[in-house]
Amino acid sequence: MFKVYRFTGITGIVAILLLLALLGILAILLSPLFIGAALLILIYIVYVKFKKSIKKIIKNIKKKKIKIKNESQNGEVEIHFAKSISVESKKEEKSMTIPLNDGISSIAIEDGDNTFGDNKEKADFIAYLLKKGLKFENNSIYYNDKLVYPIYKRSYPINEIIRLYNNKPKADIIILGLKGEPNKPKFTYLIPIEHAKERMTIDELRAYLTNI
Repeated sequence: MFKVYRFTGITGIVAILLLLALLGILAILLSPLFIGAALLILIYIVYVKFKKSIKKIIKNIKKKKIKIKNESQNGEVEIHFAKSISVESKKEEKSMTIPLNDGISSIAIEDGDNTFGDNKEKADFIAYLLKKGLKFENNSIYYNDKLVYPIYKRSYPINEIIRLYNNKPKADIIILGLKGEPNKPKFTYLIPIEHAKERMTIDELRAYLTNI
């Protein structure tokens, strides 16, 4: 047989109060867990939204906005880049000139393995060679009848290995100016192209020291 307990009167009220007190204590004990879980969820949501916004900003920065206008009368299409995007102009594969000092006329520079370069140091070094008696003919420099590839290096490299070229130049000799100033190098080396290497040490170059 089952026993039935009935809470009536004061006993029932006490039992209900005890139950409510237990529920209150349980809620107090569990509330930090609920608050912590809610904060973690909120932080995760904010993180996801922030990450998406950063990715969107980076994507917009990298995106190139190009406007194409077909307003030409001869069929050419003009492409206009947005002003906020810097566009590196491609080097034209045409001859160009560089001015030389001391009243020497400018020398045309052409792209390719036998380029003289387009910076002032090389221009000054070329001017120095011409003043020393080398000749400039047909957009090339000659030492006697030998085609010259001129190079200037301002200082010794740390490893004392000098790079003379990336691709072997179409020349008969390489003339290297080293240290000092390009219009008055401290050392000058005359290296036959058949003896030249892409990289040469200072010790190897000593055999080709010249008084040009």
